Amino acid sequence: MTQRRTILGLEAADRLLQNNRTRHAALLEKMHEPIRWFTGPWLCKTYRAECQRTRDMIAEAIISRHLLETITEVFRYPIKQESFRRLLSAESLASVPKALTEGPTLNLLAESSAPRPLVNGVSPEVIELLQDWNVPPQVFASLRKMVPERQLKAARLMIALKRVNFHYAQLLSTLTPASQLADPSVPRKKFVGVTADQLAAMEAEFDLLNEEFLYCASLRGTWALELMVARLYLDRLMENARVVRHLARDFPEQLARFQTILDIPAGQEALTSQPVKTGLRRTHFVF
Repeated sequence: MTQRRTILGLEAADRLLQNNRTRHAALLEKMHEPIRWFTGPWLCKTYRAECQRTRDMIAEAIISRHLLETITEVFRYPIKQESFRRLLSAESLASVPKALTEGPTLNLLAESSAPRPLVNGVSPEVIELLQDWNVPPQVFASLRKMVPERQLKAARLMIALKRVNFHYAQLLSTLTPASQLADPSVPRKKFVGVTADQLAAMEAEFDLLNEEFLYCASLRGTWALELMVARLYLDRLMENARVVRHLARDFPEQLARFQTILDIPAGQEALTSQPVKTGLRRTHFVF
């Protein structure tokens, strides 16, 4: 009986996975946008809120990068000195992590693939990206208004920001430049209280902000890993009495900054970018 229940459970799980892979393709047949669009004030309010939310997430994503840049800057002068390099070699510390000498990774290899035929106006890559999300059909209706490249960018934004919903998809389609619309000849929606120039400025700012966010989101894990490797090496450095004496004698400023960095508990670097509330006073870590 137990074995039969296990088999039935596995079969049910397999059916669920199969349905999950194909359900969005089925929803494309039913996709439509509500006739009632949001108003000008709602557009402005949502735009400001989403921009601020994206800026906050960008600031959080680059914390590791900034701290690693600080470590690299501090380490740059001592490592140039022959006497310091000889000491590191003598103490079996000559294998300096690449991130510590060259700084954080700033570029990833771009992925390129041949375009695939659209499914009811939606890129297959977008459908695959969203297959594990509960996506309302209206989201696909908004995505269909964009060219495939813009659809893919919009899908990545929604996933990274955890905003896979119709309102955010509609905001993305509304602030899509005409050159990136599937049909640029369709008249643009006009909003009361929002001029054409203001809408164009919103489009430009929103696009730049989202580009920066996607860039930081793609490298966030890499920066965190590189920072961890750099900190581990610094720990070894600061546990070596000869190295510490050498730094104290020849590079006291760098030694103090290394110690300040290591005093921050690993995994809590985010605290360095946020004010600490102590009544009416605000304090910050300083490197």
